[in-house]
Amino acid sequence: MTQPLVSVIVPTYNGAKRIARTLQSLIEQDYENLEIIVVDDVSTDNTVEVAQKVLEDSGRNFQLIKRSVNGRQSAARNTGFRASRGEYVIFFDHDDFAEKNFVSSLCAEVEDKRADFAFCRFKYYFEGDDLTDDVKFSLNEKIFSGEDCLKLWIAKRINFRGPWNCLFKKKFLDEHHLRFTESCIWGEDEEFLIKSMVAASKVCYVEDTFYIYVHYAGQTNAQYSIGMKKILAYKNLMLANFRTGRYMGRHAASEWLRSYGKNFLPADTIIKTLTICAEVGRFETYERMSRTLRHARVKKLFWSTARFIFHKPELFFKALAVMYLPNFYYKARAKKSK
Repeated sequence: MTQPLVSVIVPTYNGAKRIARTLQSLIEQDYENLEIIVVDDVSTDNTVEVAQKVLEDSGRNFQLIKRSVNGRQSAARNTGFRASRGEYVIFFDHDDFAEKNFVSSLCAEVEDKRADFAFCRFKYYFEGDDLTDDVKFSLNEKIFSGEDCLKLWIAKRINFRGPWNCLFKKKFLDEHHLRFTESCIWGEDEEFLIKSMVAASKVCYVEDTFYIYVHYAGQTNAQYSIGMKKILAYKNLMLANFRTGRYMGRHAASEWLRSYGKNFLPADTIIKTLTICAEVGRFETYERMSRTLRHARVKKLFWSTARFIFHKPELFFKALAVMYLPNFYYKARAKKSK
């Protein structure tokens, strides 16, 4: 019986130091019918040369796509998706690696259960210290509806932060027009995952730990952890959550999830963004954003968080504080961050 083709999409930018290790872990997969698609997002180092050499010596089917304009990770992923020929796709980060049965295990599960996508456990690898840390969660069930999976994710009983430890049926993504938002630089993974869970009829979970997420100094995510870059990141997350909330409001079958998308997500993100402004000492930005709280629509949104008081009680009280005591909230958060 012929194996279905699996396309592994690897977006990369200035990844020369780690791309060989990543590609080698894909080359060594025990799944035969695999195509590796590397999408270079206009790197300024020798990423392309390193990737080309590794792939040409591998004996694997591959595509090496060089974008002409830097569009960041989401654009590179979408480029790879358009070029993919597989029945299934995996979005693999360019600095991570996986156990050799990562692809075969997820593909077998999706095929057997006829699911829209599958995910496995992952662990962190801290490169500088040569340490690993398993992300542990235990589930009684291994097959869920997409919305049940999302409810478990909201309740923090499932921990997956990106699409990289997932295998998706390409037809499912096409039918629901699921792509990464190319203008987004923060929160795009969560947006894509939540929309996928809302749209999915069936999701399956593989309990083994197959994916290794690498942490190292100078990582892209770390660049958005200070000052105005952190505020920019959270503004992007806020917009991503607004888009996600609208999608949930239109497509989720569960009334609770529709309300979560329309009310909890945007309110939570507005408050997080205001909190970051206070913590990094940007009062002008905080004050400008807090003016929106005067609008009746925003106040109604914040009052609606009372419905989620058992899920996240602190959100309701923070909402009250930023609505009626904005200067006090700013000073309290600024003081706490010092």
